Amino acid sequence: MAGAGTAAGCAPQVTTQQELAMGADYSRQINQQLPLVNDAATNQFVNQLGRQIAAGADQRGIRYNFYVVNSDVVNAFAIPGGHIYINRGLIERTDNLAELAGVLAHEIGHVAERHGIEQMQKAQNANTALSVVYGVLLGRNPSGVEQAVVQVGGGAVFASYGRQAEREADAVAVGYLVRSGINPAGLPSFFQKLLAMQERNPSRVEQWFSTHPTTQERVAATQAMIQQTPGAQGSNLSTDTRAYQSFKARVAALQPVPQDRRGR
Repeated sequence: MAGAGTAAGCAPQVTTQQELAMGADYSRQINQQLPLVNDAATNQFVNQLGRQIAAGADQRGIRYNFYVVNSDVVNAFAIPGGHIYINRGLIERTDNLAELAGVLAHEIGHVAERHGIEQMQKAQNANTALSVVYGVLLGRNPSGVEQAVVQVGGGAVFASYGRQAEREADAVAVGYLVRSGINPAGLPSFFQKLLAMQERNPSRVEQWFSTHPTTQERVAATQAMIQQTPGAQGSNLSTDTRAYQSFKARVAALQPVPQDRRGR
């Protein structure tokens, strides 16, 4: 595909149309291999919430798509073109709507700020990209069949960003949440929760920390952003809803991923 080939080397600016075409291609490949949750109500909820946030975030007006991965690994991931994956393990560890919305807003920030495209243009070997995706989301290496998909697909989908990109995604996420009527305090609240989990049971969250550098300093920085953002502490902002608690209970009741898809 022309867009992927040009961007992988040190190349000209990738247009939004090229980004959308690449993202659709990568998403098709990923969706064939990841154990996605196939439950209409679950997918409807996460897409409605995600699109509510994205509507006031990405001025390009692209359509965002959100997928729930049936994995208990705590992580989330975005690829160019507005495709965002969130593991059920992360959803199950949130306490309220604001915490999940904070993670979604952060991932939307990576897409809107085009961090994935920047990573792609810096890549030395884009064919490793999908291997990284499987490792990050599922906590395992790809199988032989999945590796073949990686080699065929090539391209560049990246699982981690630099610290500056993470800070940028946090900063824009706060504004996105306020504009969508959601309490941005859920973002540092969830970061704090993950730090506590890392102390108690580091293996449960190691994938998150390998791709989303999270420190007490980052929590404090996000809290400071909230203090400085007009309207970010308004009483009209939503922290939780009954619909969210019903959604979370539904996710918890889903069948776990089959054993043969967890790792080989």
